[in-house]
Amino acid sequence: MQRVSHPPRWLAMIALALGIGACKRSASEHPDPAVEHDEADARGPSPAARASFAEVAKRYASAKARGPLAKSQCDELARAFAKVFEKHGKTMAIAKFNAGAVREECGQLDQAETIYRELTKEAPHFALSYNNLGVIHWTRRQESKALEFFKRAVEVDSSTTAPRNNLAAVLRQRYAGGPEARVFQAAEAEIQRVLALDSGNRLAYENLARLYYDRGRLEDKSYLLLADLVVTQALAKAKDGSLVESADIWNIEGLLFMQRDNQIDALRAFKKAVALEPRHADAHMNIALIAIRFRDYATAEDSLEVALGDRRQAKNVEAYLGLGVAQRGLRKYDDAEKSFKKAIEMRGSDPRALYNLGILYHEHIGPETERKNKSEKFDKRPYETAKQYFEKFVAQSGGDTTLAKHATDAKHRVTNIDNYFTDIKQMEELEKEMRRMADEERKQAELEKERLRKLENELKTGS
Repeated sequence: MQRVSHPPRWLAMIALALGIGACKRSASEHPDPAVEHDEADARGPSPAARASFAEVAKRYASAKARGPLAKSQCDELARAFAKVFEKHGKTMAIAKFNAGAVREECGQLDQAETIYRELTKEAPHFALSYNNLGVIHWTRRQESKALEFFKRAVEVDSSTTAPRNNLAAVLRQRYAGGPEARVFQAAEAEIQRVLALDSGNRLAYENLARLYYDRGRLEDKSYLLLADLVVTQALAKAKDGSLVESADIWNIEGLLFMQRDNQIDALRAFKKAVALEPRHADAHMNIALIAIRFRDYATAEDSLEVALGDRRQAKNVEAYLGLGVAQRGLRKYDDAEKSFKKAIEMRGSDPRALYNLGILYHEHIGPETERKNKSEKFDKRPYETAKQYFEKFVAQSGGDTTLAKHATDAKHRVTNIDNYFTDIKQMEELEKEMRRMADEERKQAELEKERLRKLENELKTGS
């Protein structure tokens, strides 16, 4: 079985293997006198080894059926798989591998890494341990080390597909970060080898579609047509049952529609992706992008919160900026401010959150405060805060041409706020003068009234 691990989206971790038919290893390949092989021969594990393995695998399946494993279950099952390996030797390398997979499933990455590393020494021709070590190092952002393990896995077993997919995924990620022809060619070659071994390999189709999409958007738009062909083929295979339907393929289909500025069909594709995989972070990010454009802020907020639940998005500035915009549109001003400040925390060198905080205070919190304090004196503090954010944004955006338009807008807003303060001050002075004049008129009216009253009394008394 394979599960998708993050990042990148297409990195495959071999998960717990409950069957051993495809993972046979001969005890005669690298005999180890320190390990008892228990009737092992060139055909692979003995019947006793298979029975021991099957018994533990059955316990694992039963425990999983009841829900996530508790720590005590993790410890017990990992030890049980390890004992199968200790008793039956390297023909049961899959058992020790499963001990590591259980540890990893339970979040015990350091223990899983130790098991996989031991296995690379005890059964050096068992490719799956190198693959999972590569994924662990990739999650730690140790790309070079991850590549080393994926390459080693492919060297050890050229027929295995997951390490080749992973190797291609890492190369694709590297290519996307800075297009190089040799990197593209290496990634493409690995994917083609996977498809030569397994024409229905879903991850290979995902990798190839994304590789062509990346080249199309970065260098040569003709590759967008190739990406579309791969997606079309994958969808057709899914329809006839020769390929497992893929959320990633639907996500790439949506991206291709976005390239053609067809947001309606793009949104449909992204929604199909999340229908297949409800927590598909990339598709939710794309749904949110379109939702914000259509001012559907509730949908955008929901999708971004799902996306941010993915560890790959935990430090994604774009996600926090988008979430802040959605929350601002929903008038959740406190939440919006927190999201924008989180973006600053993630990447202080990116000034866009400063601009958005300025907008939040200038267009939303300031006017809202005025509405609430209608009968009270004008509170200029929200607008002062907006000014500070705009001024910081202008200073920090510097010579960034992509932000020049917003920098100009921020300067105009600072001027507008200053003019607004001047207008408010003049209005307050005018209102004060009008109140003074009204008071003066009232006093004059009272005096005139008093004069007339006296005159009336004088006429009545005849004096």
